[in-house]
Amino acid sequence: MRILCATDLLPKSDAAMERAGILADQLGADLTLLHVVVPGESQQALEQTLQWASAEMRLRVRPPRWRARSAPNVAVSTGGAAKTILDTATESHSGLLVLGPHRERPLRDALEGTLAEKALVTGSYPVLVVRGAAAQPYRRVLLALDESEASIAALRATESLVLTPDVEATVVHAHKPPYEGMMYSSDVGTETIARYAENWRRDAHQTVRELLNYESNDAARYYVHVEPKLATPGILKAIEYFSPDLLVMGTRGGSRLRRALVGSVANRILHETSCDVLIVPEGSFGASRSKVMFGGGRYSAEGSRGMVLEIDRRSSTHNR
Repeated sequence: MRILCATDLLPKSDAAMERAGILADQLGADLTLLHVVVPGESQQALEQTLQWASAEMRLRVRPPRWRARSAPNVAVSTGGAAKTILDTATESHSGLLVLGPHRERPLRDALEGTLAEKALVTGSYPVLVVRGAAAQPYRRVLLALDESEASIAALRATESLVLTPDVEATVVHAHKPPYEGMMYSSDVGTETIARYAENWRRDAHQTVRELLNYESNDAARYYVHVEPKLATPGILKAIEYFSPDLLVMGTRGGSRLRRALVGSVANRILHETSCDVLIVPEGSFGASRSKVMFGGGRYSAEGSRGMVLEIDRRSSTHNR
């Protein structure tokens, strides 16, 4: 396996390089550290910057600053930062791109997208954004799982890239119970609503377990938590509660323009959490083997289905 870690050689990127070294040791991977120098106003200035960057990169990968067992490859290139990094990742067949925290530039980001977003558009490899200190391997991993093929890819990436026997692994499924809002507006009693919500939560938990049994190499190792909220607030609440070192989630991709106007769950989570985030594009780790699906009748508990149909009829009558 090949890992590419892009660095701007600023202190905020040190943790990304350290995390990349830890992962390379764990996985026996070939690691390349890449710094891109953007051409300036003169050839002389460019050459001076290249000399400084090359010297700094050599110092950065020597002990005691470099603590990983395996020695990385070092590359310094010139060109546009995003294009050079993505081209290098593609040409080297990297299985993981590691980045440091993003520097906020609201207007430019809205128009162009961040480097992480641009990388995810390719759909070729997972992207790990490192924010926390990297003194040891991950100990607490939270996997956000829904019904999508992207989530299956995220599960497989989690087990391939970051799970070791010592890792505490939790799955969160964040989804608001269907029809709950309709029930509140249809004069359904609070006890009935509470019973419906609890039946839904229990069945959702069972469905997650079924999916893990199909897709995971060790389904029993996961603690499963169902958060009855919409995806983004539900995942953020789970992050607050479980305090993971790493959040893993899938993404279905889409254009940068669509994310700028609407925003995917992965993109919003990436900007709103402080833990490390591993985002896995759909298809980058194979397709699902299971037929387990969330939603619809799978979540209808005993007695709930007829109750919902009755609510639908009431609503239709009232609307007429």
